Amino acid sequence: MKLRFVTCVFVSFTLASLAFSEAETGQAPLNKYGAVDATANIPYDIQVPATPASFVPPNIVPANTAWETRVPKAPTLAAKSYMLIEANSAQILAAEHANDRLPPASITKLMLVYVLDHSLANKDISLDQILSVPTVAWATGGSRMFLKPNDKVSVEDLISGVVVDSGNDAAVTLATAIAGTQEAFVALMNHQAEVLGMSNTHFADVMGLPAPAHYTSARDLAVLGEHLLQDYPQYVSWFGVKSFTYNGISQENFNKLLFIYPYAIGLKTGSTTAAGYSLVSAAQKPGSPMQLVGVVLSSGSRDNSANESKALLEYGFRNFETEKLYSQGQPVTNTPVLNAQELSVPLGVSKDFYVTFPKGAEKSLVAQVAINPGLSAPIQKGQALGTLIITLDGKTLTTSPLVALKEDALQSIWQSIGRKLRSWV
Repeated sequence: MKLRFVTCVFVSFTLASLAFSEAETGQAPLNKYGAVDATANIPYDIQVPATPASFVPPNIVPANTAWETRVPKAPTLAAKSYMLIEANSAQILAAEHANDRLPPASITKLMLVYVLDHSLANKDISLDQILSVPTVAWATGGSRMFLKPNDKVSVEDLISGVVVDSGNDAAVTLATAIAGTQEAFVALMNHQAEVLGMSNTHFADVMGLPAPAHYTSARDLAVLGEHLLQDYPQYVSWFGVKSFTYNGISQENFNKLLFIYPYAIGLKTGSTTAAGYSLVSAAQKPGSPMQLVGVVLSSGSRDNSANESKALLEYGFRNFETEKLYSQGQPVTNTPVLNAQELSVPLGVSKDFYVTFPKGAEKSLVAQVAINPGLSAPIQKGQALGTLIITLDGKTLTTSPLVALKEDALQSIWQSIGRKLRSWV
């Protein structure tokens, strides 16, 4: 893709960060075995506390709103909130009430899997590792893998038990193996939520059973879905498994989208009386870089959540396209650096850079390169020196830091003298 370039210079720029604005102290009720009580009757306003007045919600400007003349309206969904994003570009395509707090139910397990992915990638745990099922896992009610106390089960089978069976017993077994206790694992989940910028999310248990202060939002779950696809692509195939058999018991995946939509690759359902029926979905068509993540929260039935998700995903595929503009390490531009050994340093992106835009708008995209002022040696490889800005119809579509692709050391005194002499000639 060839883009028109405009070069400008930043006067200054600031970084904003998200932080929790309230103290969260939710504690899940326990049964006589010390397991989270699946039968506890917890009022909705205790599960989902009112959003405090001090909370500043993330800014959401969907592409279908910003460029409403280029794309049709999103479908009307029978759900309390939804969001559609493209995972490679992190572009929000459509959203409705996406910052509203809602109970996640078993979609909670997506964060459990994300923390587990991290442990696997760091080799803190392995897929073939055998775990012993604790009594507290067996005693946890709700959906289950049908584990028994002291059963010896591989991590890989437990993952299928979580993703396919939505097994609370499998979730507790994994959580206690990694962190020692469920409470410690919940702390890991909340820490990871904060790291990912899920500022309107708080977990009180590892599996999603009703508990005080256990809530999230469609926007936050879209962020989590994006990171599951982008950060650990080697594990994404788990979410597309349609059935799993353990100890002679075969169960189908609760995600009905896998059975009605050929492009679905995941991710997870969740349902309780308070939460309704929710689904975080993902889809990708063959030969296309576009990876869509759809979040539909609190619909009327499991089938409805699948059908509404299909409509949302198809809306994205029909009306938008995704292209990779630059590869990691590919030069985008060069910039002069004062007092450096080299006269200029090449700038590029630190990771593959994708852009998602309305179909047919490719020729209207404009690239702007904004270079930080006063660049002076020494320059370190990977140092952020500017920003790449992609605009459409005069509005910012997406941005990416521009980093030095190689180091540029401070010039020697002889280089300095030589350059001054040449400038006098």
